Amino acid sequence: MRLRILDAGADQFPEWWTAAAIRSGFNVVSTRPDAVVLPMPLHTWTSGDFERASDFAAAARVPTVVYDPFDSWDDPSRGWRGDQSWTADVQHYVLRATIVAGPQLPAEGGPAHPVPLPYPPVVRRVPAPPDLGSSTVDVHFAGVFRDEGWAAPPHDTRNRHYRGHLVATLQRALPDHRLAIRNVEYRSEPQEGRSRLRRQYVAELDRSTMVLAPAGFGYLTFRHSDAWARGRVLLSEPVQRHIAVPEPQRWQSGEVAVLYDPLRDDIADVVAKSLKCRKGLADIARAGWEYGRRWTAPEAQVAALVHAISEHG
Repeated sequence: MRLRILDAGADQFPEWWTAAAIRSGFNVVSTRPDAVVLPMPLHTWTSGDFERASDFAAAARVPTVVYDPFDSWDDPSRGWRGDQSWTADVQHYVLRATIVAGPQLPAEGGPAHPVPLPYPPVVRRVPAPPDLGSSTVDVHFAGVFRDEGWAAPPHDTRNRHYRGHLVATLQRALPDHRLAIRNVEYRSEPQEGRSRLRRQYVAELDRSTMVLAPAGFGYLTFRHSDAWARGRVLLSEPVQRHIAVPEPQRWQSGEVAVLYDPLRDDIADVVAKSLKCRKGLADIARAGWEYGRRWTAPEAQVAALVHAISEHG
């Protein structure tokens, strides 16, 4: 099924959606649309930008769709913007839409029909899950973290000091040679440095059993999808507690990830127990690889959004 949508300008869709994927579900028209996919709100928007986009939606008189990149209804900028009027504008803009889609929409308090579309992997997906028996590392993590700074996890785990707490806990629990931990900030590197880091990252993923994907600026990160894409076991907190995810029951059951609980501070025990059951880890890795293929590919995400608009628009 293809839906007719009005051209609302740039940034209607996430940057990783290819033109071919968009064409598989949408036909851009100038008259008689089925829906309007509005530009996604950005931190740089002014009140005038919100007003113009809202006026465009009102004039169309058809269901409206917004891709929302933020992970909070109440404080979408989480202090980055620091402008309360911007928060009010984005709340009004997003919550009045017929359909809201995004990678980490809050699980509660928003629209009746959120469409969760997880981040895609930044690494190439392997054609089939590999044999984890060849792994030489138990847990891998590459990203920015700070000194742990406390004896217990914080209320909000979207914190680089909490990442440091997780890393320090694993370092106390596992031998050094069974960990691949790097404190690195990819975005601060020049292009040549990024290419080098990407190659190193893929090589480390491919020799690891588990990939630690802690919360970052949001609860869900590209690291989650990278673990699935390379057929590794995702090690994550239960993000379904905080954000909308496809098939949340599969998260709840531990089918697509090994879950540690920040409230119990149990990551070391969870990892130790999981490593004793290699068959169980292989099953999780395969289920995660299949889940990632089903829900993070651009064509699959376009199809999910088209279905939601057709069903609830």
